[in-house]
Amino acid sequence: MYRLFVCSLVIIAIVLNGCQNNSNTTSNSSNNPFFDLEAFFEAEAAFLNEKGMQLHKVIEHNKQQEEQTTAVADWNNELRLFKESNINKPSWRDKYQLDSTDMGNGLTLLQYKALDDALVTRMIDIKKANNAIHSIVIVNSNNNVIYESQQYLTYIPRKSYSIKQTQEVTLFEKDEYNIEAKYIHP
Repeated sequence: MYRLFVCSLVIIAIVLNGCQNNSNTTSNSSNNPFFDLEAFFEAEAAFLNEKGMQLHKVIEHNKQQEEQTTAVADWNNELRLFKESNINKPSWRDKYQLDSTDMGNGLTLLQYKALDDALVTRMIDIKKANNAIHSIVIVNSNNNVIYESQQYLTYIPRKSYSIKQTQEVTLFEKDEYNIEAKYIHP
């Protein structure tokens, strides 16, 4: 079951990556109109690799659940789905709307919403507490004639992440995935 889940996740990542058409441009925050998810998650991965952080995962695929505790060999790969939701492309400068809300008590919410229905990354919510990232929530959606996928990614820096995904492919049963991962400090 776990191998099927991993294979499915890899296929989904490839499909989403192809649909988003992410380029390998260098991330320079002065050139990026939006929050730089790619740079943020690269820094997180470097920190987590350096600390030798492990994960306790609860993986659910179509109501079948599995738990595991693992050492992560490559945090860049582990956080790839989050990094691939980066919206900083020159051609997308006018494709997202930014709303900033002061929530009080030092909390600020930055919300990026897609203005173009063809974009896979539909929304990014970044909650900051006194200018430090408190949480990131990403909603990805990919729909075409034969495939529909909804993905909800939540990241709490240096603590945990979750991935909730549903996908429907014509002539196949609906698949539901849910990963809850908590970091284990060495």
